Amino acid sequence: MLKYLPFILLYFFTPVLMAQDTLNRTDAGGLKQGYWRKIDSAGMTIYTGRFIDGKPAGEFRYYYPGGKLKAVSMFSDNGKRSSTVSYYKNGLKMASGCYLTEKKDGIWKFFNEYDGGLVSEETYQNGIREGATKIFYPDGGVSETFSYKNGLKSGLWEQFYLDGKLKLRGAYLNGEKQGALTIFYNSGQAMISGHYLSGHQDGIWNYYTEKGELTKQEQYDKGTLLRSREEPVAK
Repeated sequence: MLKYLPFILLYFFTPVLMAQDTLNRTDAGGLKQGYWRKIDSAGMTIYTGRFIDGKPAGEFRYYYPGGKLKAVSMFSDNGKRSSTVSYYKNGLKMASGCYLTEKKDGIWKFFNEYDGGLVSEETYQNGIREGATKIFYPDGGVSETFSYKNGLKSGLWEQFYLDGKLKLRGAYLNGEKQGALTIFYNSGQAMISGHYLSGHQDGIWNYYTEKGELTKQEQYDKGTLLRSREEPVAK
């Protein structure tokens, strides 16, 4: 009889163990508890994951209507924070970053749908763009950098050649180009220099050859071209 005791105990306790993890269970207060699987009208899985007192806990997996994996989130801090990776339908990574109270927070990375290469890094605070952004070339080099403040581009703006040399330097203020702007040849010599006022070309704009010779000069008033003069270049 004793040799059958483990099987007898398993028989009686299995329903209890299963009851502790019943699918799509809510408690007396209506809070989700344990393992959940939400499905759509066609019976396809929308997400799977566990809840504790109505709050997501641990790993959640989300799916496209066709059944392919859409995202994986790891929840912590009583469901307030989640580290998330989303995927394209072809299985390649689309984006990765964190949510805080369901809003993007910190650095987010975005990837190319065709080869999985890093496309950009963006910084968020409480769901709003805040801080540095980087745009990348396919080989991984930095193509462009700029910053946001309260959801608007503000501060230094730079672009780079494939070899890393500076291509452009300017600035934004409250989402508009503002102040001095210079575009450079790969050699480092200025190609174009001018000034922006509230997003419009303003004042004197100069155009140069790679040898530094002035070829043209334009004058603007808040985006309106007032005059343009070609300069002879010595041969």
